[in-house]
Amino acid sequence: MLKAYDWMQALLSDFVEEDGSQGAARLYGSSISSNDLINVSGVIPQAIVQSLFAACKSGNFDLANKQVVDIVAEGYPISQMISQLFDVIVEDNDISDEQKARICKKLGEVDKCLVDGADEYLQMLDVASSTMRALCNMPQET
Repeated sequence: MLKAYDWMQALLSDFVEEDGSQGAARLYGSSISSNDLINVSGVIPQAIVQSLFAACKSGNFDLANKQVVDIVAEGYPISQMISQLFDVIVEDNDISDEQKARICKKLGEVDKCLVDGADEYLQMLDVASSTMRALCNMPQET
């Protein structure tokens, strides 16, 4: 199963080779790489998603908060981050089914809140803290 980022990169690599891409050409000039297209597509670099996931696994709230602040400051779409984080969570074999369920439940709740217009920073922080609690076997809030 291809992750969203891998799928987008493969698709865009083919697109650059075949078509040349008009929109990205205006932004980047005549030489366009698949990374240039990924930058304008809204897909978040996998390293960013992995750094948030690693911060959550560390159990250090300050580190997770810093990652969330950086993600929001960079302007990455939070709904895209949730989607890509979902892929990472589901495909990680070191996470128990119970932990995955707790995290995915929170991802669904946050997605609904974002659709309803909730603040992206607060929602991303909620995801990070809930993910951290699940991964570090901390008690859930009641």
